[in-house]
Amino acid sequence: MKQEMRNLTKSLTGKSAYDSRELENIFEKVRQDKGKMLKLVRAFTQSYLVDQKQRPLKLRPLQEEIIVETLTIRKDDRQKKVAILAPRGSGKSFALSVAVVIYMFFKRFRDLVFILAPSEDQAALIFNYVYRHLADNPVLHSLVDNYRFHNKPSITMKGGTVMRRAPLAPTNQGQAIRGQHPTFCIVDESPLIDDKLFIDNVEPAIVSNRAPFINLGTPKSKDNHMWRYLYDDNYAESFTRLHFTWRDAVKPGDAYSAPYTEEEMLEKMVEWGEDSIYWRTEYECEFVESVANVFNPEKIKACCDDYEVLTAENLAEGGKSNLPITVGVDIGKSVNSTVISGWQLEKGESNNIARLVYIEEINARTGGHDIPYQRQRIMDVAKSLDASRVVIDATGIGGAIEQDIRMACINASIHFVPFVFTGGPKGSKTQAYRDYQSFIQQGRVRIPNPDNLEPNAAKLIHKWIREHIDLEYTMDVANKTEKIAAPSGKHDDYCDSSVIGIYATLSMLPSGGTFGGSKVSQSTPKMNPSRRTRQGYSGTGLFTTKQRRNTLRKPGLNV
Repeated sequence: MKQEMRNLTKSLTGKSAYDSRELENIFEKVRQDKGKMLKLVRAFTQSYLVDQKQRPLKLRPLQEEIIVETLTIRKDDRQKKVAILAPRGSGKSFALSVAVVIYMFFKRFRDLVFILAPSEDQAALIFNYVYRHLADNPVLHSLVDNYRFHNKPSITMKGGTVMRRAPLAPTNQGQAIRGQHPTFCIVDESPLIDDKLFIDNVEPAIVSNRAPFINLGTPKSKDNHMWRYLYDDNYAESFTRLHFTWRDAVKPGDAYSAPYTEEEMLEKMVEWGEDSIYWRTEYECEFVESVANVFNPEKIKACCDDYEVLTAENLAEGGKSNLPITVGVDIGKSVNSTVISGWQLEKGESNNIARLVYIEEINARTGGHDIPYQRQRIMDVAKSLDASRVVIDATGIGGAIEQDIRMACINASIHFVPFVFTGGPKGSKTQAYRDYQSFIQQGRVRIPNPDNLEPNAAKLIHKWIREHIDLEYTMDVANKTEKIAAPSGKHDDYCDSSVIGIYATLSMLPSGGTFGGSKVSQSTPKMNPSRRTRQGYSGTGLFTTKQRRNTLRKPGLNV
């Protein structure tokens, strides 16, 4: 074996690299020892492969483990099957591209490597990595017979080994893999592939003796083959199970750097919320149910503080505040109520705090969908609270009411901000709620303790708490998106009123700018000096992951 390892070392640097049959024999013996395979991987990558800066490639521990587990096999195993969960951006696909290059270097004689994924773009990711590895090194490039990039893309080695790629989607019904028998099969983003499509087309194709069968991705749903491979006892003996999290990804090992730092990930965790479905699936790599709560009930209850809150019944008794107040309004559509919430900015020990100082629900009994009444009520509340801003959910309310409220705010010297909710993982609603989660986790939101309030006010706060606890992420596994909404038969009016009011209170700068995709009117009159002073605070932007420095732009500030 020692002589074989010496031959192997020689092959990585000398003319014997072309002796495919000898190399294949050596490779098959090395495959039975993880320690020797790790040495082979490190020798190969630093001899033949380079990183983006043209330095010898050094892999991180997570990547090395993926490659070693992919390429090794126990002597008595019929086939090497691996299920890999790894976080977004961890370099898992890149690691498998290295595994493919090593496999094709040592096994050039009529093997078939297949890369499958839910879409053509995803299937092309590992394929393109492999192409770059081969093309960037003269020795590796000389071993390639042909590159094909269109009409069934492939890379063919001079010994006959071929690598192909193909999408596995409902549109093609698995035709690309049907009838094929790969000796090395990688399914990237495996959890996103329809389960029936996978079972009908992929599993029957994986019958080759000792052929690596690798599934990788981030978890989406328990109703999926990937969950069975990882957690079903029936698959425990046949699959090697690898479960990495962001903590594994931040370890550089001998590599030049990690893809992200621990500090960056902790910031992201706070921003998204540790209970967020995205954080849990994309970075903790947990399988969650298709529905999950947006807010942790205990965190919501921890927002309670002992103080009084103003309502429609006692608004006139409130008096004026020396602190800036933002009014957030969710306009009721269909059977929903209109909710008006007032949020006061306070200086905390380490961060600013948003305190709920006013709450009102306009329902069928108290005004219904009478637009003139609602408009008047919104303005009465804003004036009584001496509000600095009125932030309104302008999604689907029509231009007339928005313009009416805008003009009323201008006449009252109140800054008007229309907010348009857009859906999806990158939409303004999802981003706003991630900020909201972060504020609650940091203890930056305060609501009155309903146990110490008079009955009507307590009823409103109990409803506020209940809607927040009920609010759900509904996950669309196939499209890799999430929707935030109340469960069927329930409402989220208090939540939507609060999320826009709290964002404006804690994150938005005064004057003109953009908010939620809607441009703030540049015609808004300047506040008097005392009101501008009250507004002079800053915070984290809605669409940022880190704190950023805001720059002054005439005639106003952009956020």
